[in-house]
Amino acid sequence: WESRSPCKKKEIQTVRKTPMLLCRQAAARALPLGARALTSDGYLHKTTIPTDHFQKSLPRMPLPKLEDTLRRYLDSASVVVPQEAFEETKRAVAAFGEAEGPKLQAELSTLRDTKYKDSSYISEMWYDKYLEDRTPLPINVNAFLTWKQDPHPLKNDQASRAASLITAATAFHRTMRDGHLKPDIFHTKPHLSQHPLYENIVRWIPPQVSWYAGYAVGAYALDMFQYARLFQSTRVPQAGKDVLVSYSDTRHIVVQHGADFYKFDVVTPEGGPVSQAQIEANIRAILEAKPSATEAVGLLTTMDRDEWAAARQHLTSLSPNNAEALAAVDSAVFVASLEPSSPEGLVSDSRCALHGTGRDRWFDKSFQLTVAKNGRAAVNFEHAWGDGAAVLRFFDEVFTCANGLPLLPPPDTPAALPPASINRLDFAIDSHLSGTITKAAARFDAQIQSGQFEPLETDAISGQFLRKHKIGGDGTMQMAFQLAHYRMYGHSASTYESKSHAGFKHGRTETIRSATPKSDAMCAAFCDPSTSRAERAALLREAVDNHARISYEALLGQGWDRHLFALRKLAEKSSGGTLPIFSDRAYSTLSDIVLSTSTLVHPALHAGGFGPPGPNTYGIMYTLTPEMARCGVASYRDSAGLVRHLDQSFSQFRDVLGSA
Repeated sequence: WESRSPCKKKEIQTVRKTPMLLCRQAAARALPLGARALTSDGYLHKTTIPTDHFQKSLPRMPLPKLEDTLRRYLDSASVVVPQEAFEETKRAVAAFGEAEGPKLQAELSTLRDTKYKDSSYISEMWYDKYLEDRTPLPINVNAFLTWKQDPHPLKNDQASRAASLITAATAFHRTMRDGHLKPDIFHTKPHLSQHPLYENIVRWIPPQVSWYAGYAVGAYALDMFQYARLFQSTRVPQAGKDVLVSYSDTRHIVVQHGADFYKFDVVTPEGGPVSQAQIEANIRAILEAKPSATEAVGLLTTMDRDEWAAARQHLTSLSPNNAEALAAVDSAVFVASLEPSSPEGLVSDSRCALHGTGRDRWFDKSFQLTVAKNGRAAVNFEHAWGDGAAVLRFFDEVFTCANGLPLLPPPDTPAALPPASINRLDFAIDSHLSGTITKAAARFDAQIQSGQFEPLETDAISGQFLRKHKIGGDGTMQMAFQLAHYRMYGHSASTYESKSHAGFKHGRTETIRSATPKSDAMCAAFCDPSTSRAERAALLREAVDNHARISYEALLGQGWDRHLFALRKLAEKSSGGTLPIFSDRAYSTLSDIVLSTSTLVHPALHAGGFGPPGPNTYGIMYTLTPEMARCGVASYRDSAGLVRHLDQSFSQFRDVLGSA
């Protein structure tokens, strides 16, 4: 920065003697662990293998046999309804398997090989499922991931942290835009597939067969179709069904501070990056700006989607400037929010990342960065456009890149740059829209206040402990959830665990149904004081082994949820009604998820999660590390009660496994 400063050298030397600047320079001398410098032209890296090299040859999602799907469905149904209701379910399934089922299966098979021959048979229907949902996005749909703090404490100043993350996110965008992003690959033999020789060979293999070349050396390329909606994209509310809209050639981001919106460029007219120093200067100017907005327009994105669609149409009609401001938000590379609070601890940090107050958020964007006053930072992402795989890659790359960026001079030094080209987006609001915003605020505040979030960290079980006793980690965690619910309510519950289908072309997710006859028997044994430790340990191992089996089936596209969902949508389209199998009590019960779970392990992760998608649902994000197990339970019910029983379950598992 010395060469950019108009100051004389003597003045610069005087500045360098200040203690704060000495600390900042010392902290910036070496890259911390987990950090990486940008290339000389501002990219994350430059790939040898083209980003989309494997896309054409990715395997297609298989269509399960109808009889296998119905068998798996009955297995799940048997533990969530009483026996008399299950007998009715079996009759409905048998009738479906003999009559309508084979016809619908044949129709779906034909569609898979014609309309969806270059995609997944579930992809279009799954997009529609999200976009037709009228539920408000925050808490119900959007999820979040929070980063750990920057290793350099001085870089966790709000403006510094925001600038480094925005710079890193822009670098990701440019790297992907210009075709330099490395393909997503799951490496099972990295000594072969991550060798430069392999990369230089496979890059010349035709894309139509390139996936198989990777498969031969244990490199499984993953679908990257969703990345196209990571940047410059938004969900736009419309009556009945929303739409996903993407833009190209936009160079700006939008930053929210309080109720105000600000726009500035992060990409130059030539396509290069705006400097980190310029971005930080702009952020500091926004933080120092006097608030101007009287109405928090961002609250409109917390509304029911039909209500928001009507309000957006009215907002647009009030002024051409409103339409231009909305277009600026919609087309922004991404949106960032400068959170005024300083959340400390897992609960407040998670609440800030999941919903905040709603006043300074825009939940429709594909993702939004939030940076709190104390530097706590997160990604809040909308779910219709994609799943966790693309967001987690972004999360990882941005954290690594931001950690490698330099610590800039303090703003009160001559080397600091002035802000440049910041435009405030102003909205004209009438009394009708003001009333709508007031009602949205009241409803969102009430929803936030009614929600409960309880964390749990325990070393009763850990990755090391479970490996020592040769039992699966994810299955053990899922069985703990089952047992905790069984203790509270006396029965097994409809359970959702997400399994990524990124291994298939245009794959989304499949559901692992963790509540099974094996898990139900395990829960009954642990709740029966007459059973021995050995009996409990044996049943726990059986349940965990069974969970591993159904998880593997789901990974291979052999779950029952997506298949039956597609058959149901075809039936509704052709007959206009609902078949008995889909109006049955078991199908309704299984569709009403009680335990909605998802796991994530990442070295950059401080916390992650999602809200309860329904009034009776527990949303559980969990992590198993070598040293401990950690969970966050969100609900509108008794989150603390479930956590207490969950803690007891972990302790009991340790007891029976340790004594076996």
